[in-house]
Amino acid sequence: MKIDNDRNKKVNFKNKFPELFQFFGGYFPDAGFDNLTDENVVRNYVIDCNKSEVSKKTLEKAKEELSILIVKIDSYWEDVESETNRYFEGPQDALNWLNMVLGQLNK
Repeated sequence: MKIDNDRNKKVNFKNKFPELFQFFGGYFPDAGFDNLTDENVVRNYVIDCNKSEVSKKTLEKAKEELSILIVKIDSYWEDVESETNRYFEGPQDALNWLNMVLGQLNK
């Protein structure tokens, strides 16, 4: 049953935050192997998103989703932890990290 519950949570996160799901899963999990800081990872994402008009819209959508996620962090912090391959002690720790990400996205 736990596996089904975990799968349902992942699908729920993916459906509610599709751009963040792609960003988090595509950029963060292996960053440590490349010796990239989280700030570097976000900068790389922004650079990639600024390569086309379609990608710029994706970046704006990711920012919108991130603003919603920040408000709902108590429900989703473990999903963020899982998708980014990061450890958070709790929702406040995840919130601090998400605020850092948002700040980097807005630079």
